[in-house]
Amino acid sequence: MSLVKLPYELVSFIIEYLDLLDVGNLSLTCKRMQYLTLEYCIAKRILETKAPYSLEASSARLTQRWPQQLRRLIKRQAATSSVSPYLVRVVAHAETWLYENGILCYIRKREIRILDLHGSATQETVINIRSLLHVALPESRMTRRYKVRVLHYAHDIVSCLYTHAKPNQEQVSWLLAFNVCTGQVVTVRQVASTTKIFVRNDNNFLYYGTNSEIGRDLYRYWVVWGFDLSARRWLSDKLEIQDVMGVDVGSTVCFEIFDGWFYGISNQAALEVEEVDWISHYTCFRFPVTREGLQKWESPNPPIFRRNQHEGVIDDRWYLLRMFKDESTGQLKVVESRKEWLAGRIWPRRTYYTTVVNFDEATSDVARATNGRASSSGSPSAALPETMNPKLQHTEYTAPPSRDPHFVHPGDDNASSLMFAISKSPIRCYYSACQTFLDVVDDPTSTDPNDQRIRFRGSSRRPRGTSSLGQRDERQISPVAQDYSAQDALDQEVNDLYRHKDVVSWPAEPDISNPDPVLLDLYAVLNPDGFTGNIRGAWDERSLVYSTGGDSPGGLNALVFVSWDPSIHLDGTLSYSDYRPSLSVPPVQHIMEGHSDVSDSGIIPFQEKGKGKEFTWSYPSKSPSPFLRAGSTDSTSSSETNQDSRWKKVEPALYHQLGSGFHFAR
Repeated sequence: MSLVKLPYELVSFIIEYLDLLDVGNLSLTCKRMQYLTLEYCIAKRILETKAPYSLEASSARLTQRWPQQLRRLIKRQAATSSVSPYLVRVVAHAETWLYENGILCYIRKREIRILDLHGSATQETVINIRSLLHVALPESRMTRRYKVRVLHYAHDIVSCLYTHAKPNQEQVSWLLAFNVCTGQVVTVRQVASTTKIFVRNDNNFLYYGTNSEIGRDLYRYWVVWGFDLSARRWLSDKLEIQDVMGVDVGSTVCFEIFDGWFYGISNQAALEVEEVDWISHYTCFRFPVTREGLQKWESPNPPIFRRNQHEGVIDDRWYLLRMFKDESTGQLKVVESRKEWLAGRIWPRRTYYTTVVNFDEATSDVARATNGRASSSGSPSAALPETMNPKLQHTEYTAPPSRDPHFVHPGDDNASSLMFAISKSPIRCYYSACQTFLDVVDDPTSTDPNDQRIRFRGSSRRPRGTSSLGQRDERQISPVAQDYSAQDALDQEVNDLYRHKDVVSWPAEPDISNPDPVLLDLYAVLNPDGFTGNIRGAWDERSLVYSTGGDSPGGLNALVFVSWDPSIHLDGTLSYSDYRPSLSVPPVQHIMEGHSDVSDSGIIPFQEKGKGKEFTWSYPSKSPSPFLRAGSTDSTSSSETNQDSRWKKVEPALYHQLGSGFHFAR
């Protein structure tokens, strides 16, 4: 019987065995199947069973717009897996910047500007740094030369690091946090060290940590302090993490807050352990986000398996480490990317390993004591006895657990595709929800180092059908060759379960003989003229921001926003399919504004074709160039501002004055 003739109830049971992209494709096969993404009850059932912990499901529970949120989720995953964004646009020129939780915070001309990109904001909150410092830190009033860096943004709280040096004195630094909505200073605290400083917070507590404590073995350790936001006071205890952890956040160590718990995880351990142990584990801990949380921290028991040293040599320059909450199950997981010479092979391969972060509530006190301690900031803690030092506990004879092939995603290697050097792959991402890896690469057409051309390249995988799974079972019965290693068996099992797509690049390669002017303008948006080098970025599940430029001291970076979410739209963004370049558009020039007054500012900056049209886009009265016009400025008249306090105001977003970008919805 045809699917279109089946009752809704039977179809709903059938689609439970399909992933979201298959459900979306099935709804497009004919008009009679469109109800899968249009009918309220069916859409709610799909979203609640397939991705109950996604942002779209949370939004649907509040708005009851289940069909719209389901289509939004399907389109987001389809755009990511096909390396085909919905929107690209230059959104700012900045000295320093931070992109966190969909909010862009960047510093420009003695101002911190805060732009909600996920919310498609048309206005920015502008913080006058000098006025803020006069209110929060009287010591700064006599200082003209200082540094300000944004560290974190979450729950309307911006955390910054302020540093200045008085004559004949060393530099002094303060942690400054303020609430954007209320316009109140949350806390100001002088910090003794800023080494690898990080900040994390939720609605109730704020934590910051530094890699500053030096142990008896001369290793540096992490220390974490906490601040109670409701009581407005710092906790008396601090957490000294005695395990040696990585120092590069996002590469070798990760700190996050999930569901009332503060988590820390690292893929590195003490050098002595790595030399003698054949089995390595993640260094991991957590503590509850409460007033006594620093005293109640714990480690997973048993420890979380990472890798077997027999698996091969690692190129640790390619590390990627990120914690996330699974959209389907709600489980806390960590994804790590490693470039390895697996089983002694002659070519390296990048592989993405996903691991469930599982804590046993019955963690013993001994396990806690061997990994760290909470101490009062007023008195030093007693040294741990040598018998409890975790570096002396080896597990070289422990049998490694078998890997789940669903949690192993083989990436690209030199044997299957052209791999870029690490210097040409500055941004590397992995989207677990749609099992896609993506790189932002510099792919110039010539050998000239100044000829920068930023592109995206990535690949995804999809589960195979039941017929392929049946063939896999038959192959398992056949005899296995003697030289068939465990790594070969794992690779074969992964290939039997998943169909891997070829690596694709976006935008398309221009035709030299017949260049497309629209495609060239798209490259101009991705590669703003006059801004080259120093490519770095930040990403989340629905968007990405990268910067380029800023070679000279006090120089500006061009910030480019890339969205995979069809619900994100910025005013004035042009339709790529309808855009026609104007012959009168002047060539793009690098605007040097802001360079001449840096010394006076006091800031020394340290889908595929045929995507469905789901939302209404705003267009300007005159079609602007999709790239920055020469001679444009970013000044705003006082009549256009809304003064909320002495140091906070609201202004139109500056991206309106930086020309336009492209959106790809139809």
